[in-house]
Amino acid sequence: MRFTSFTIKNYRAITGPLVIDLSKKSLLPIIGTNESGKTTILQAIFAFDSYNDKFNDGLHLSNTSNLYLTSSSPALVEAQIEMTDADEIQKMLQEMLDELGEANEALKDVLGKLKRMRNRLPSKMTIQRNLKTLQYTVLTAPFNQKELADVFPAKILSQTPFILFFDDFRDKIEQKIVIDPKKKSERAGWLAILEQLFQRTDQNLSVFDLPSMEVRQRKSVLAKIKRHLNKTLTEEWQNFRLDDREALEISIDLQKEVLANNVESHHLTLNVVERDTSGEEHYFFISDRSKGFFWFFNFVMKLEFNPKIISADDRNTIYLLDEPGSYLHAFAQSKLCNKLRSLSESNRVIYCTHSHYLLNPEIIPLSSIHVADKDGNGNVTLVSIHGYKGNILERRSAFQPVLDALQIKPFLLDLSHSRTIIVEGIFDYYAMEIFRQNRPIGILPSVGADSIKYYVSLMIAWQISFRALWDNDDAGRKAKRNTEDLFGSEIAEKSFFLLPASQGTKRIMQNLFDPHDLKLFREELGIPESSFEKTIAALFFSPQKGELVAKISQKTRANLEELFRSLNLD
Repeated sequence: MRFTSFTIKNYRAITGPLVIDLSKKSLLPIIGTNESGKTTILQAIFAFDSYNDKFNDGLHLSNTSNLYLTSSSPALVEAQIEMTDADEIQKMLQEMLDELGEANEALKDVLGKLKRMRNRLPSKMTIQRNLKTLQYTVLTAPFNQKELADVFPAKILSQTPFILFFDDFRDKIEQKIVIDPKKKSERAGWLAILEQLFQRTDQNLSVFDLPSMEVRQRKSVLAKIKRHLNKTLTEEWQNFRLDDREALEISIDLQKEVLANNVESHHLTLNVVERDTSGEEHYFFISDRSKGFFWFFNFVMKLEFNPKIISADDRNTIYLLDEPGSYLHAFAQSKLCNKLRSLSESNRVIYCTHSHYLLNPEIIPLSSIHVADKDGNGNVTLVSIHGYKGNILERRSAFQPVLDALQIKPFLLDLSHSRTIIVEGIFDYYAMEIFRQNRPIGILPSVGADSIKYYVSLMIAWQISFRALWDNDDAGRKAKRNTEDLFGSEIAEKSFFLLPASQGTKRIMQNLFDPHDLKLFREELGIPESSFEKTIAALFFSPQKGELVAKISQKTRANLEELFRSLNLD
């Protein structure tokens, strides 16, 4: 099974319905100004799964009422769930029948009828959670029958992927992690994380067995755990490199305390081991290290040894990250960007960020970015980067991480023309700017055929009418196809163009110019045997430009007129 979408209604400042569509995107960055509701969206998704009710200190379930309204309906979160296996529903129905035995004939009858429907059963279903009553309701027929109300949602949810929340990691790492046997079945807190570390190291090991072990055996077990932990941390450290250390070393020790009434209590301690130039060891609490190190340790431990993930092979997990990497330097944030993209290859990753390092367009498709915003009534909305319609000052504030990621200054997008033509490079810009005459258009140069797609996102987001123009060669055609795949046929049909050419032939900007005209330009400008690029650049900046343009041949003039006409600028 996998989650394909979430819909949020009446949750805090989200009146909704606010839809998070994950059916086609496994990586969804959310940008927006402060207090725009980014974290609220993550917490609402997290609240859908009852397994999370005790996590995050229950903050996601507290104060869910919409304070912008004097009264509001209960907060609701809906999830659409898709079967990834054609026989998945059949297996669950059979399991439910087997568990019932001879009891509850009415329920057995309903389950039997559903089993016999087989291929007529829907492959997707929607389940709603009321965050006031904490109850689930199946909204999709035929699974919404009253006989199934108490058992079917629980069965479905027991087999859905986990929803994990990673906050900004300011939560304190306990200096004494008490081994409490009463918490053996819990999957929350640092004791549960360490239990998962033990299980991942050796499935026969448990942190709860340590107090009863013979001393030498305990030392051997802790040494084994320590090796596995430090190997994992060091491998990740090589990626993030917060300082010059080649490896990390964390010590794990068991301590015993005698409490009141001679009751013994055992706890584990985690310390960072550092060696000075003489080889002397020094021990520090993890919380004593830098905020960047603190974040790194939290992230790796909760990612690699999360107590909710039973197997490393679990797929389609929902990862929710709130401002990841806030305390990391630029290089480490760039590495984190790669990590998030890699994580999304087999899971769903939704993260909020203000950092342009986590929006690198070479790694994160701009078409996947969404903008959180509040309307005039304080209601949180979430729209794709293409559909965002805030006023210009709001757009600049919300879009600043994207602009920084593209290394574009905002004034480049303050275009007052009725049309903007995006071209492959600066020399295409020179050529078209020279001959655009009095047409009310602007020309925006990219840095290659592949880069045009980045500017397309911003043109759409800023509501600027545009045309994207590629060379009619192999590279240009490929780049145009890739951009069409990103933005869809509706935008492509009216806005994406190749240089006009006869069918099956290639044409680049240079081909629009009669060779005799280029020779004339070179002779008049005193640049014999120069390339087209040098010639057109020299013409663009020449005080003789007007005189020379007036001398071009009818052939060149017709080619350029055909180009502007082909872009449907009227």
